Amino acid sequence: MRECGGRRHPRLFWRIYLNGVGLLLLVGVALAVVWALVGRGPMVRGPERLARYAAEQAAEFRADPIRLEGELRRASEAFNVAFAVYEDSGELVAAGGETVPPPVPSEERARLAGGPVHLVESRLAWAARLPGEPPAYVVMAAHPRSIPLSRAAAFVAALLVALAVASIPLSHAIARPLERLTVAARRLGEGDLSARSGIRGRNEVGELSRAFDEMAERMETLLRSEKGLLANVSHELRTPLSRIRVALDLAGEGELAQARRYVDEIRVDLAELEQLLEDVLTTARLDLAGGRAGGDLPLRRERVNAAEVLARAEENFRARHPGRALTVETGDPLPAVEADPALLRRVLDNLLDNAAKYSEPPAPVVMAARAEGGALQVEVRDQGIGIDAADLPQLFTPFFRTDRSRARGTGGVGLGLALARRVAEAHGGTLSAESAPGRGTTMRLFVPAARA
Repeated sequence: MRECGGRRHPRLFWRIYLNGVGLLLLVGVALAVVWALVGRGPMVRGPERLARYAAEQAAEFRADPIRLEGELRRASEAFNVAFAVYEDSGELVAAGGETVPPPVPSEERARLAGGPVHLVESRLAWAARLPGEPPAYVVMAAHPRSIPLSRAAAFVAALLVALAVASIPLSHAIARPLERLTVAARRLGEGDLSARSGIRGRNEVGELSRAFDEMAERMETLLRSEKGLLANVSHELRTPLSRIRVALDLAGEGELAQARRYVDEIRVDLAELEQLLEDVLTTARLDLAGGRAGGDLPLRRERVNAAEVLARAEENFRARHPGRALTVETGDPLPAVEADPALLRRVLDNLLDNAAKYSEPPAPVVMAARAEGGALQVEVRDQGIGIDAADLPQLFTPFFRTDRSRARGTGGVGLGLALARRVAEAHGGTLSAESAPGRGTTMRLFVPAARA
């Protein structure tokens, strides 16, 4: 885009505009040529000398008007110029040629004393004083060239054909990518998620095509994610439901002792299912609220003491992971934040649980918090297996899992980090990750501090 006078002018606009200006200039040149061919006569070479020569010849034969007229006619045929001899009284003495040049106006007649004069009223007329008495002068004017109307019409028609041919490249440059984009949009509308325009360019059509391709890519990713959600949720539901069914069957057959052995595992399974459903519902709630024009995200904001949130997260971690070492490092003092305490605790719980899952005892998990640039910064660090560089860009993508084996020790459907980032962004903050294989992972959460 170009800036011009505070207004944005697209490159496509300039291409069309300049092409139109060029065509108008070409039409103007052609009309000027037609006017020159039809409306102007030939320019004789040395008109001043020819006017002087005509004046001398006219003076020689002025006593015989009939002979003078014959001489003027022969000169007209030779030079393709019309001649006329006038006395100062305005009487026409003789003329030769297809037309009779008009007499010289009285206000310009005085200039003839100095020699041949180019008349102001007509660019193509000259006049010269005849020697002798009575005072007289000769007027010389070029004949208008008569060009047949058919030739002029043929010239204009050829010009229009040339303009039509010259407009073809621009028409193709605009229409061809739009046609491809229309075909791709129709295919996408018919359900072909692989439809792409494939148009590359720096103009507005290219930008529109890239935006369409990116939209189609996001739609395809979203639909695949939804299918993945169904597969993932089905996978996570199958095992606990199977155990519950087995326990019920055993209890129904009277095998109460064996059924009791499943009770603790069923309790864990139900907790995991409850967490799974809560994550799915919270993600959907954030997505729906964020998609409303002007809608507020569903946060129950209140002034929260950061130290209390960290203490609650530490307590939850020690209850869920007995025996695991957790080191808490806090700066003094920690800023208060305007946040939904339940969602903020869920983010910290998720980060701490991931750190415990992907690192082995006795390596400690570290939770460090401090005030940083008007925000609360919380880091959760582990010394675990780390994350491949290829996986880092997708780490916060819904349903993405670095552990693709789906072992129960690292179970889940890949919503935890995606949900954690959305909660952070809903609070006006950020959530990022640093990691390398074999060197552990650092998750960094920023939440803006509450206003004083």
